[in-house]
Amino acid sequence: MEPLYNIIIVRLGEITIKSKKVRRKFEKRLIENIKDALNRNKIRFEKVYSDWGRIYIVGDLNAVDVIRRVFGVTSISPAYYTNFKNFKDLIQEGENFFKEKVKNKKFAVRANRVGDHDFRSPDIEEKLGSRLLRYSKGVDLKNPDVTAYVEVRYNKVYFFTEIFQAYGGLPIGVEGKSVALVSGGYDSIVAAWFLLKRGSEVDFIFCNLDGQPFRIAVLHVLKTFIEKWCYGYDPTIYILNFKELVREIQEKCDPRIFNVILKRLMYKAAEKIAKKTDGKAIITGESLGQVSSQTLQNLYVSSQAVNIPIFRPLIGFDKNEIIELSKRIGTFSASSRVKEYCGALSFHPKTFITTKEIMENEKRLGELEKLLDAIIEKSEVLKYGQIKIQEIFLDISYIPENATVIDLRPREKYEKWHIPNSINIPFNEIENKLDKLKKDKIYILACDEGALSQEIAYLLRNRGIEAYSLKGGIRKYKKKIS
Repeated sequence: MEPLYNIIIVRLGEITIKSKKVRRKFEKRLIENIKDALNRNKIRFEKVYSDWGRIYIVGDLNAVDVIRRVFGVTSISPAYYTNFKNFKDLIQEGENFFKEKVKNKKFAVRANRVGDHDFRSPDIEEKLGSRLLRYSKGVDLKNPDVTAYVEVRYNKVYFFTEIFQAYGGLPIGVEGKSVALVSGGYDSIVAAWFLLKRGSEVDFIFCNLDGQPFRIAVLHVLKTFIEKWCYGYDPTIYILNFKELVREIQEKCDPRIFNVILKRLMYKAAEKIAKKTDGKAIITGESLGQVSSQTLQNLYVSSQAVNIPIFRPLIGFDKNEIIELSKRIGTFSASSRVKEYCGALSFHPKTFITTKEIMENEKRLGELEKLLDAIIEKSEVLKYGQIKIQEIFLDISYIPENATVIDLRPREKYEKWHIPNSINIPFNEIENKLDKLKKDKIYILACDEGALSQEIAYLLRNRGIEAYSLKGGIRKYKKKIS
């Protein structure tokens, strides 16, 4: 009897329909990506090699969960293999391997074969099935408790009982590079996932509309995402400080079209970075009609800002579908902690904006190209290994009796409804008034969703003032008390 060796069988999908030249190129890249996934997760392996239509990993059989997240892989099986001399030898090896696994269970045998042999796959199934029958509760071809898989490739035979589905697609890196505009929320990360799945390396651009808490929350999402999916390359993260630009838009432009102007400027910044890094497209998480800036007309106007393709993989998905995808990808928990900023900064947004309106408002901002160039020049550029996350706990879900509540929303929203006894200092005014806040008081900062309030609470903490952000913002608090 030949000894049994452990191995992981990796099956390919779309790669196998490519021409021989392209297939060899893609398989080579996939092997590199698999090795990177194993090394990053500190999984021991001896070698990774291909054999037309299969890739094999000799090493730790517990690598399945990692390998199934390498794009280009369609399914995986932890297996054992050995050499065989003839059909009788093969059946004997199969009986020895499977007899304990089918014991007191209903089973089926599934066999396939590659190579020139004096037997067929049905011969294996029939003969091995009859051998295993005496150990089992019987054969059940439709719903077996255990499936005995036998894969014959030339003079080797592989035995296994499980097939784990993977995510398919193409190996990352075979389709060039793109840049993703990410906010840390559910949508943009899921959109980036789809481009990775189609073989594009993705760099990430985060336009920070506020300060450190927002930055930390988004980096937490990116770290989670990169360590799970970005195998085979080291993505670059660009953090652009859009804080002053946001104030400029608020002060000089029509507040009803704030979101579309901001989006166009993000597109322009992404295009500039893409040109520097050989990126061929911008990825966004936009979904048609989900919010005012994503109506068909407003997306049309926004897209006119750049000459580079904008890919929107989620254009036909609704929010629930996107959230389910984020759970599947593994970023749901991290993204759920990221607050919505754009909604908090706009008021009565228009769903139909003309190009003329946008151009007239953008002229008020001065020389946009120079402004964006300066922001990009000062951007923070990180690699995955440089991401350092320091948790900041700023949220509070109740209002202490002795606390002062500061409502950061615009005056119109405050007057429409506010927390009793709260005071109104709009977000774009409060930084100039921080020195007037007293160190012997407790402040609860509140905005629509709890995003802007986190930043002001953080600034006050740095000044030695006890401050918190109202968790979930005004909207959640209003629902709670009603």
